[in-house]
Amino acid sequence: MVKYYLLPVFLLIFSIGLYGQTDPEKAGPILQGVAKPIQTAPLSSKDLIPATTSPKEVNPKMRTSNKVVPGKGYPKTMDAAWQQKMGEIPGKALELSFDVTNVSRVPTDPTGAVGPNHYVNAWNAGFAVHDKQGNLLLPHTDLESLGGEFVGERRGDPIVIYDQFADRFLITQFAGCPYEPGRGCPSKIDPTNALLVAISKGPDPVNDGWYTYRFPTGTFPDYPKFFVWSDGYYVTTNQDPEDDAVEEVVFVLERDKMLQGAEARHLGFPLPGIRINGFYSPAALNAVGDQMPPPGNMPIIYFQDDAWAGINVDHLKIWLLNVDWNNPQNSVITESQELDPSQGVTPFHSTFDGGSVMNLSQVGSAPDVDALQGAVMWPTSYRRFETHNSVVFNFVVDVDPSQVEHAGIRWYELRQAPAGGPWSVYQEGTYAPDTDHRWCGSIGIDKHGNIGLGFTVMNDNFEDLLLPTLRYTGRYANDPLGIMTFEEETIVESTVPDNSSRYGDYSHTSIDPVDNETFWFNGEYFRPGSRLNRVGVFKIAPKFSIDVGVAAIVSPKSSTLGEEEEITVAVRNFGSESQSNFEVWYQVGNGPRVTEVFTGSIPSTAQVEFTFSETVDLSQEGETYEISAATDLEGDLEPSNDLHSVEVTNLPPRDIGVTEILHPMSSTSLGQENIVVALENFGGEPQSGFEVGYMLNQEEWVREVFSGTLEVDEIEAFTFSRTTDFSTQQGYQITAATFLEDDSNPENDETETFIAHLDCIPEGSSCAFNDGINSFYLEEIVNENIYCTNGYLNFIGFSTRLDRQLESHRVGVQAPTSNEFSMWIDFNDNAVFEDSERLVTSGTFSSSSVTTAFEFEIPEDAPLGEHLLRARAGDVSYAGDLNDPCDVMEYGTTNDYTVIIVDGVEESELQQGELIITSSEEDIYEITFETAFQSPLWLTVHDMLGQKLVENLIRKNFNSYTYTLDMSHVATGVYLVRIGTRDEGRVARIIVH
Repeated sequence: MVKYYLLPVFLLIFSIGLYGQTDPEKAGPILQGVAKPIQTAPLSSKDLIPATTSPKEVNPKMRTSNKVVPGKGYPKTMDAAWQQKMGEIPGKALELSFDVTNVSRVPTDPTGAVGPNHYVNAWNAGFAVHDKQGNLLLPHTDLESLGGEFVGERRGDPIVIYDQFADRFLITQFAGCPYEPGRGCPSKIDPTNALLVAISKGPDPVNDGWYTYRFPTGTFPDYPKFFVWSDGYYVTTNQDPEDDAVEEVVFVLERDKMLQGAEARHLGFPLPGIRINGFYSPAALNAVGDQMPPPGNMPIIYFQDDAWAGINVDHLKIWLLNVDWNNPQNSVITESQELDPSQGVTPFHSTFDGGSVMNLSQVGSAPDVDALQGAVMWPTSYRRFETHNSVVFNFVVDVDPSQVEHAGIRWYELRQAPAGGPWSVYQEGTYAPDTDHRWCGSIGIDKHGNIGLGFTVMNDNFEDLLLPTLRYTGRYANDPLGIMTFEEETIVESTVPDNSSRYGDYSHTSIDPVDNETFWFNGEYFRPGSRLNRVGVFKIAPKFSIDVGVAAIVSPKSSTLGEEEEITVAVRNFGSESQSNFEVWYQVGNGPRVTEVFTGSIPSTAQVEFTFSETVDLSQEGETYEISAATDLEGDLEPSNDLHSVEVTNLPPRDIGVTEILHPMSSTSLGQENIVVALENFGGEPQSGFEVGYMLNQEEWVREVFSGTLEVDEIEAFTFSRTTDFSTQQGYQITAATFLEDDSNPENDETETFIAHLDCIPEGSSCAFNDGINSFYLEEIVNENIYCTNGYLNFIGFSTRLDRQLESHRVGVQAPTSNEFSMWIDFNDNAVFEDSERLVTSGTFSSSSVTTAFEFEIPEDAPLGEHLLRARAGDVSYAGDLNDPCDVMEYGTTNDYTVIIVDGVEESELQQGELIITSSEEDIYEITFETAFQSPLWLTVHDMLGQKLVENLIRKNFNSYTYTLDMSHVATGVYLVRIGTRDEGRVARIIVH
């Protein structure tokens, strides 16, 4: 039970005064309060309360769906600020990376700040202290251990701040009772609602002791974010200014008094003229660096989307807040600026799924993840320079509303004159350099004006799966505006999906006060049964004085090439001193080096292009050339970045294909659907005006013309105008292809998928106690380490053949706990799993690492061809009917697969072949398949979740098929290698170490 310690604990003067607005564009404080601190002993002298690790959703988000006006808002198509290609500057390697939290709290709310000697991090609802090598100085500790006002409080939503100007740490959280109709607090005004702040008495968070404060807020201060300014600690919250009972949005805490451990006041303000669409989070500025901002004129920033009611144009809105601590009633917040497209703000689309809170799709049936729309992500870093003041911030956008949702990060640098005045857009960009989702960003700016950006990246593509992964990128101050110029670097990659729609709810980048150059990024990732927080430490600024290198080979690119190709390279000065008059060379394959002299001058961190005067013959069609280029600067202190190499292929001019069928997907609500496919140009020249077709269940082709232009190496979604009826409950085989005259490689023209209009999808079961199916084995289907999300997983893409002439078949199942198992095959293809189609009924298997096998028979008259298979397992001692294929069990899982019923299987030339796989210490596998078979075969690699990692067509070389498989880039684990036709093949397992 949560205990609340209010007036008996400390002397509080809390008064709420409502001051009428004399001007609609400004407002005074609507809340005033004052509180005395409770001083607590050093943490090193206390018996600390261990942080809880029990699974729990912490602080269910106080939000409904964001509200948009259907059809309203621009852009309708691509974001004009979209950076579609990743930067080419070699990424800066991590200087340090370490885990700071391993809990099951949903979400973790990762936050942390670096000081001169410590890194303090917090989460829902604990904290820890590390040294700057990542060693733990204070163990994972409940926030209650801070003592004072934190006793009995563990609501969470913590924020950690290092106040560089005072050399102090702050740890904060909210407290109180959020109003929720029908549950929770009956009133929006509750005396326990407050902001809790612990401020260290000195620079040592372990040994110096703390002052703790409770600042009552009247209404619940949801999603609080804290910011350092010279005249206060500013706080923004997710409140509803359109509700008469909820007007406080921004709070200011009396910083000077808090630093002294004295009685401190706080004020609460509305945001006059704000327009929102549900959940929202504005931002103040968080000052970093060596120069404190002058008092007053604290900007409050929020974006407003023209898809919302009452907003006519996308813009950034800025208020100025001025606090008068001598006469608080004279304090005022004023509407100041609206930066719209006429002032450099490119239109953006900030809503997903019509405003719902489940947005970004994960693999399989893992729940869609909240994109965190409506929030300016934290912190908004403010820094003073000699010629200007800068602030950087970011929020999530959909980069092309006309296509499948694609999350990217819209980021800004605003500037103003050193003495203050209006803000202007210096640069902006939308960072989404490929088809992956990027969101939950946190951005910072160093003392040189270089920008670092940490974020989460993810996709649901089975063939190139990326589970939630923490990465970072950046740019030098003098790089082309609006571009993150560095290649991404990975901090850590999850091994399982997020098992909740909640993610984050934020990440945190802080800047090292010792050098004002090093970024410390803290974000959330996943391991089985755990949500973790990882810190990645990186630097954008130069590390050495003398350091140049080839950052990229600009041209040629893979395309149709000729006999006299120019070699152009990008030469980057990675050092802190200007450089000139040094040698640059290139080499093609094992050919001779061509060396020339760069005679210009390159300032620190700048990049220039250099074109060699000597050309090269790359005219052999189909040939892949390795081109290497490097600098040779005397005294270079970092030779590792001198050389850059690429492979360039002379592509046949005409080669396109369909790589994926994007829509429709298996569902219970299919009807008249448009077929959407992904087209890719594999050739060396742009293509347009070609035919694209699809067919359903091997019937006639439907052909339409792609009228756009598909550039070299480009992938584009194509939607057929003709719809197809999927309303009948059954399985559907969809085949799609391109029809380009003189296409040089017909093998990559076509792809297919199998989907189903299902009678039911029993989502909603719990896997909290490891009930359900952990591993499933049926002939060629080997599906191990099955993760659990909402009780249902779609594996219809997995298939195997079953011979109806065999007397019996065996299916293997494994789970960590004792369960019962049932299985159906939909022989009549109506997508309803009927009692007569149940082949295994309530078979029992025990908690064990040993697989339990169940025998079943295929009826002699079973229809040949593809059919759906449904498998269910669970603990039937609780609510739920295992033998009802649609019932939502309380504890269990349901999986769907595909089987192909055949009538007699003769051992073919493929089955008679010998599959040999050898490996090296570097996880390079040499695959040899010796067989009498002659036609090309497909080689595929899947992980144990069923995601396809590799697919290549290979041809026979003399008496065998050979292939070199590089698995050095994947996570450790077991993988399946298959070689064969689409209908049959040989499968082997490999273990990547």
